[in-house]
Amino acid sequence: MAIASEDKNIGSDVQVSRTNALVICAFLTIAWYNVAELTILIQSFFKRYAGFYYYSLLVATWGIFFHGLGMFLKFYHINEGVKGEDIINTVIVWTGWCMMVTGQSIVLYSRLHLVAQAKWTKYVLWLIIVDGVVLHSVTGAATFLTNTSKTPERWIPLYSIVEKVQITCFFLQEVLLSGIYIWKTSILLRAEGPLFEGRKNARKSVFIHTIAMSAIIIALDIILLGLEFKGLYDIQTSFKGAVYSIKLKMEFSILNQLMNLQQSHLKQRPGATTVDIRTGIIAR
Repeated sequence: MAIASEDKNIGSDVQVSRTNALVICAFLTIAWYNVAELTILIQSFFKRYAGFYYYSLLVATWGIFFHGLGMFLKFYHINEGVKGEDIINTVIVWTGWCMMVTGQSIVLYSRLHLVAQAKWTKYVLWLIIVDGVVLHSVTGAATFLTNTSKTPERWIPLYSIVEKVQITCFFLQEVLLSGIYIWKTSILLRAEGPLFEGRKNARKSVFIHTIAMSAIIIALDIILLGLEFKGLYDIQTSFKGAVYSIKLKMEFSILNQLMNLQQSHLKQRPGATTVDIRTGIIAR
């Protein structure tokens, strides 16, 4: 049975084919497994349960869970017959989406802040906030109209356009954040900045690893964009959670590289000052 190739499951009247149902189940399983693993990793990695980085990781992680939960309820008709089911499902999905996507951008900003404490980084944060407010508000309105109004078919074309614009904008935003991070990291590595001083091979390894992880993340986002523009609504909405959970797991891979290099720097230069990644405070 072939996967449907049109946005026929936008709105509250959802009829998912058996093949699509299995694919959706697989993506939700991956996403929720990663949420459980990420929650444990976050709690064990950070020494202080506080700070921008810690909370952004936690919010982004649990946004994946709620987004998937809303889709699970909607696609499999779990709460069918419950009063206000469409509103309930839409609220859960939209809330999870906001947490997951903007949370991911805040995670990238927090990591950028580890290597760039310049004043201009505040404009990056404002970009994330403005994009989040504008895009989530517009898409949220279209989502609620499509899923809860008495004439959803009237709003489906609008939602389809807004959704594609939103996905594209968030993709470009994350590419920008990753690009700035790689740029600042390369400068600090070449200059042997305070966070990255150490062996040459270690510095090179961090840079290559960061580029590789960023390339994989961008590739996943491009696949997501392809599914979006192809019109595979039910598949791409469940694929989102899997993609964002994988991106957050890769975040820990990059963090471990930074932490290992940081510890190497502290061993080589006793008394040196740097930022403790696990606590977010000055370490010596």
